[in-house]
Amino acid sequence: MRALALASTVGLSVIAFTMLAGADEGRDGDERALSQNDRNINAHARNAVAEGRQIFRFDTFGSEAFFGDALQLHKAIAGAKNGGVGPGVSPKTALAVGLKVDADALPENLKAQIKAGKVNLDDPATTLALLQLNAVVGLTGKFDQSGKIQSLGAQCALCHSQVDDSFAPGIGKRLDGWANRDLNIGLIVSLAPNLKPFTDLLGVDEATVKKVLTSWGPGRFDAILDKDGRAFRPDGGQAGTLIPPAFGLAGVNLHTWTGFGSVPYWNA
Repeated sequence: MRALALASTVGLSVIAFTMLAGADEGRDGDERALSQNDRNINAHARNAVAEGRQIFRFDTFGSEAFFGDALQLHKAIAGAKNGGVGPGVSPKTALAVGLKVDADALPENLKAQIKAGKVNLDDPATTLALLQLNAVVGLTGKFDQSGKIQSLGAQCALCHSQVDDSFAPGIGKRLDGWANRDLNIGLIVSLAPNLKPFTDLLGVDEATVKKVLTSWGPGRFDAILDKDGRAFRPDGGQAGTLIPPAFGLAGVNLHTWTGFGSVPYWNA
């Protein structure tokens, strides 16, 4: 949970550097006319954008310790036929709960097979194959040498990226920084084989934990449930907060989404 709460730290920095680098080149024209120092600054800005993009898309911040080691969510995704538990999570199910697929990570032959209807989108094994391709936006599977999934981590992009649906609904080019308001993170977490971290925290049974997690609905996430142990608002309503975008917040310094710090602060 903490990894997701911290996930928005990078987004605004990436976008700000992009704007800065573009503005510098627009004002100065041909970069070859710039001084060496100015060219170094531009190069540094471009490198920072590239590094920020990599972190935003692929750094799990050690969240495997929670999603994998503690919740064992990867086992629920794999299903019993693939060394996990339960029925598993097929691509159709994954898309239905708001997960997105990066079309640029798919090989061309695979795209052709999907379009021809030759890929089984009802098979959890296909979801595992997409994870091995790093094609599931915001999730990284950890696999052993035999190809069996061992753990699962999450990135900033899980909650703060969308796709443009250019290939199919839920499958397309990345839109980094866009809030994923389709994502039902509570429902996804509720599928985990081991909810003991939550039952111990809240002092309730597993059925109550699942009621709490599924109460958020799509596009919402309670980032401080694991800190204050409060499942619902004082009025009894769900306590999930609307997932914010990670862009468009330059100069917005005094608003809070999570209760323990503003998104502009984390992005900066």
